[in-house]
Amino acid sequence: MVDIINALGLATLLTSGFALRFRYWRNPKVLLAYFAVFLVIEWIAGHYFIPPDALGVEVGLVSFALTAPMVGAILFFDTREQRDADSD
Repeated sequence: MVDIINALGLATLLTSGFALRFRYWRNPKVLLAYFAVFLVIEWIAGHYFIPPDALGVEVGLVSFALTAPMVGAILFFDTREQRDADSD
């Protein structure tokens, strides 16, 4: 169960970082593909390569917490870009 929570947390963090950096929040298919790839890679790494007690559930929870400011930044930049496009 810890492997899944950590994989989900890290996948959301990496996907939100990708969306923020490359402005892909308007293309959900690409974001879903990146999320799926990150999720599978993180789950495989956590399940097969990392020792069972090496990472606690805190890693996933911190990743979810760090995702929140990124989503806030995405919303801020999206609103700002739409406002700038409307004013032109």
